[in-house]
Amino acid sequence: MTPDPLDALRLPIVPVEPRPEFADALLRRIGMARSGRAAEPAARQAATVRYFVDDLDTAISFYCQRLGFREELRSPGAFGMLYRGDLRLLLSVPGAAGAGRALPDGTVPGPGGWNRIALQVTDLAATVAALRDAGARFRDNIVTGVGVRQILLQDPSGNLVELFEPVAGYHERAPGPSGPREEGDTP
Repeated sequence: MTPDPLDALRLPIVPVEPRPEFADALLRRIGMARSGRAAEPAARQAATVRYFVDDLDTAISFYCQRLGFREELRSPGAFGMLYRGDLRLLLSVPGAAGAGRALPDGTVPGPGGWNRIALQVTDLAATVAALRDAGARFRDNIVTGVGVRQILLQDPSGNLVELFEPVAGYHERAPGPSGPREEGDTP
């Protein structure tokens, strides 16, 4: 039998192991769509950040155990999806299928750089002390910026996480007409 020439273009099948709650909610939504009933209201859209990591298991442990993220799903050795509040963090291994694949010019994505997520904490000094005790690496010391005290934490692959604590005068824009838009809002 002659092999299919398109086989060279097909991505490998990578198993995904979602949390049972995620799988149940997805099955409910699919069932509602098939039955003609209205689907459940869409959840507020989370901000999404993708980081490339050297070791998926180490990165997931770091974010879940040290920074309060919750694991949503994992494709062993290739991809993880984590949540903390409205932040969705996608972790990808360079060279793996999907976002980790090499670009047409051969460039493979990698961890590190200066882009980062910023996580608010209530007691920056205590958070930093606990992370240092656990062996975490920091790129600098606590500094005071405009309205916040902050420090740059490195995850196990060298990606940056900015930890910050508001100081007197810090201002957060309230949600509403001038705040973040919800799905379905018009500009």
